[in-house]
Amino acid sequence: MPKPSDVVPVSALPRPLDLTYPSNRAALLGTVAFGAATLLLGRGWRQALGVGGAAFLGWATGRELDPDFHVSALVALGLAGTASLSQTERGRAHTAPALLPGFAALSAVRILSATVGHPVSPQDAAALSIQAGVVALAGHRTPALLPAAALALSGTQQDSLRPEASWGAPAALGAGLLPALRRGPAPERPRQMYGDLLSLAALSLSRQITAPETPDSRCDQGPTLVSASRLQASRALSLGALALGLVRRESSALLPLAAACLGTGLRRGLDLQDANAER
Repeated sequence: MPKPSDVVPVSALPRPLDLTYPSNRAALLGTVAFGAATLLLGRGWRQALGVGGAAFLGWATGRELDPDFHVSALVALGLAGTASLSQTERGRAHTAPALLPGFAALSAVRILSATVGHPVSPQDAAALSIQAGVVALAGHRTPALLPAAALALSGTQQDSLRPEASWGAPAALGAGLLPALRRGPAPERPRQMYGDLLSLAALSLSRQITAPETPDSRCDQGPTLVSASRLQASRALSLGALALGLVRRESSALLPLAAACLGTGLRRGLDLQDANAER
């Protein structure tokens, strides 16, 4: 992820992709490779963009849930890309992975983990509420609730990175509860099998994922280390979302998040020690 900057950003959401880091270049190449593989298998451009985007979102979410270890994010990229490609079907555009739910999940874990190192501003809270509303209107109920939950949990942390606007969580919750915009019969959705498998695998490693761990990575802005309590809360929130997604039959919308959780759980369960040497 990006190098620390001397300029404090106005937002806690963006993290530019710094291609001077080999892991970031690998993520970009992996994203392109999955998109190209989708086209080579006879799928359409919409499906190719969805598969590549899901792979990248898996990697980016993995960097939020396990910032000390590149291997977790790269495993997440492979898992998310493979699972999303497997769920696509030739000539059936509706099987393209939905990227908005994965983007909302990424934003939620990012502001809860506080990896940028800047508190959530009122503008950030408004942006998160818009994300929640758009995802809810698209019919993805579980991902739509993640921004509100992340804002609420972030507000309970005893640090200087709590949200600046007290109305953020209620606004995001209201937006996340908006009814889906549907005309006529409910639209077809991708098969849930691959999302179910990733979610169940991640949940089977809940103990390893949520066990306390003190990160060594610094926030993007300033010398502050990523908070251990925030990281643990972010991982617990992610697992809760996966469980709810299974109950509500929405696991296909949470593929990147499930891949990131599973990558983190595998890294901790196997006790891999290739710590982040690029920071």
